[in-house]
Amino acid sequence: MSKLNDKINTILFSSIMIFGLASTLLIPDKEFSELENRTLAQKPKFTLENFLSGNLDDETEAYLSDQFILRDECVTLKSSTDLLLGKKEFNGCYLADGRLLERMDEPTEQFMTNIKVVNDAANALNIPLSLAIVPTATDIYKETLPIGAPTANQEKLLSMISQNLNDVDMVDMSTIMYEHENEYIYYRTDHHWTSLGAYYGAKSLLQSMGYEIEPLESFNSKTVTHEFNGTLYSSSGVRSVKPDSIDIYVEQGNTEVESWRNGSPEQGTLYDLSYLDKKDKYSMFLGGNQPLAILRTGNTGEKLMLVRDSYADSLVPFLIPYFSEIHLFDARYFKQPISSYVNSQQIDQVVMLFSLKNFVSDTNLSIVCK
Repeated sequence: MSKLNDKINTILFSSIMIFGLASTLLIPDKEFSELENRTLAQKPKFTLENFLSGNLDDETEAYLSDQFILRDECVTLKSSTDLLLGKKEFNGCYLADGRLLERMDEPTEQFMTNIKVVNDAANALNIPLSLAIVPTATDIYKETLPIGAPTANQEKLLSMISQNLNDVDMVDMSTIMYEHENEYIYYRTDHHWTSLGAYYGAKSLLQSMGYEIEPLESFNSKTVTHEFNGTLYSSSGVRSVKPDSIDIYVEQGNTEVESWRNGSPEQGTLYDLSYLDKKDKYSMFLGGNQPLAILRTGNTGEKLMLVRDSYADSLVPFLIPYFSEIHLFDARYFKQPISSYVNSQQIDQVVMLFSLKNFVSDTNLSIVCK
């Protein structure tokens, strides 16, 4: 009887795989996954070089994985099954105390390279340069991680950065986050901090530059959605975590936003509410990733340049009262050397602001920090 069951299971599994593979090859490819908020692998092109190097095998595997029919449903089913079996890690995410925490692996040599790059940038500039590194939620809530869960020691990494900086002001972004860890400072389903977390981050950053932010109670916060399921929700396949809410604390007011999303200036906005109807709701802040955005606040003050990742998108509204212009420079997409941009735009000070997970692995800083 058991042999018969084994045969039936084998036939069913083989049938599902054959059906899935055939459907994958016959159905038109998808270019983008809204659920995962990323571009999907496309059908690889055969070249002799690809074939001999073995890259063709890797590209084909990625293509079949990304384009497999009912892929999202299969990911969800696998995670649900793993959850029932008592597993705690789901595709690089831990389910801990009702939130998803992203595993952070030990850094490669790129980590020390990036510290050197920051020092080189400071030497090339004749204006103040600060480095603000934001710990991830995995560090703030590490006590809730499963016992023995592998993840890098972020406090140690932040200490290494501080010890190896020359003529660069290291902004302490960790202390204030620990002080408010019992508040809603990181999303449960996404890797970013919330608007409240961004407020505390802005408070530490502004204090390091000699400014005092207005008390939290002076802001009139407005919740724009209660249905945000972020990047960790997508990548983990775990669907049992409560959706997040997104809040706005600062109105756009008279601030003008110039976006260089497509290589030329166009009118932007501090909040693009159309994203609230999409999966990628965090891109409501500034309309998501873009090479360059310039905020002209209408206020007196210096010109600030933020070399940044997407953590800055929800932080920048809190900086508006203190600067006349804020230039958001994303080294992943904008390849002009920072020093030449600073000189051409008469920038007064530069802040590099990244999450620690991004900083340790970013390969773009060495291109623009010349």
